[in-house]
Amino acid sequence: MEKKISFIHCADLHLDSPFKGMSRLPAHLYQQLKRSTFDALDNLVALAINKNVDFILIVGDVFDESIQSVYAEMQFLMACQKLEQAGIEIYLSFGNHDYNQTKQRFVQFPDNVHLFDSDQVTSKVFKKNGKPLVAIHGFSYLERAVTINKTDQYQAVPNLPYQIAMLHGSIQQSKEHDHYAPFQLSDLINKPFDYWALGHIHKRAILSEDPPVVYSGNTQGRSVKEVGKKGCYFVSLDQSKKAQIHFEALHAIQFDQLTIDVRHCQQIDQLYQILSDQMKQLEKARRILFIKLINYQDALLSLYHQGKIADLIDVLNEQYQDQSDWLSIQQVTLTEQAKSIDTTLEARDPFMKELFQGFDSIDWDEVMSELWHHRKARRFLNGLTEEEKQQIAEEAKQLLRFQLTGNDTYED
Repeated sequence: MEKKISFIHCADLHLDSPFKGMSRLPAHLYQQLKRSTFDALDNLVALAINKNVDFILIVGDVFDESIQSVYAEMQFLMACQKLEQAGIEIYLSFGNHDYNQTKQRFVQFPDNVHLFDSDQVTSKVFKKNGKPLVAIHGFSYLERAVTINKTDQYQAVPNLPYQIAMLHGSIQQSKEHDHYAPFQLSDLINKPFDYWALGHIHKRAILSEDPPVVYSGNTQGRSVKEVGKKGCYFVSLDQSKKAQIHFEALHAIQFDQLTIDVRHCQQIDQLYQILSDQMKQLEKARRILFIKLINYQDALLSLYHQGKIADLIDVLNEQYQDQSDWLSIQQVTLTEQAKSIDTTLEARDPFMKELFQGFDSIDWDEVMSELWHHRKARRFLNGLTEEEKQQIAEEAKQLLRFQLTGNDTYED
């Protein structure tokens, strides 16, 4: 019996992500961005068929929200149907974003979809040429949070060549994410499993090679926190039990962050040339850029707060927005030198010290109350993320700093 298997490990498709805050994008590019999670799904289907894999593991958060649009559900259903026609099985679990799908769905999946519909770890057997070959273990979220360690529930099925586990969760010591289904790495590597397919963390990572303990990351970047290539892992296992693991890009649009030293830049045309040169050096692809300017001078700070750098970004974006491999600068920020300016002002005057420290304890509910309760505006607003609050506070500090340093070229 042929015991070699190949499969795709993916997670965190987040279909129908709204991509809030992408205000600089022209309407036609924004529509492409909203479509990008579905394009990544199409790329996943094409890859699976091209590689002729035995099955696909989808480890949680297929959808971005607990309640999905009909469009999102139908797009996923049609993807499953295409894979069924190609003879490819799908092993599916739901995570903390789409937990409602476990209990309430409005579509009937085709027979090639094997759903882990319990919050307890269960096992499903993949058969190849009619012979049982792989035990695949997993569970789905029934609520938004799963705070207990589930690893004790993973038990190997005897007399099968391969054991594969699906787990949507995070390492217990992680400081970057909420502790969903927390685990210790040792909990996993001490189990008699041939591959651990992880989801929830959007940055791909191989935590262990023997046995493989792998985060595939998400399939499409959605913000400055999710930069670079996004996709899945193509995995092959044979009787040697040595996994061959290859990353495959699926993203339709790439988010990138550039840090540019502008210590010698004094004028707007100089900045234009620097940014233009940087953009020309990038590999051809549809990209959304977040740019940090470091070691800036007072002249650049003045241009920034006069809105001239924002105008310059519009000029650059117009040059690329109609290309097939378009680029769009979403944000430019000034960083690094600000801290030294703060320190100088604080040392000079206790009032300045207290003023800048006040930005660390903003009562956002009070500050934003009038806007959140505005009769018309509130319908179009969502709560601020911590990242957005930090960004607003930093920009306010920069503006205040600019005014306090006495630069008389500033015009309100």
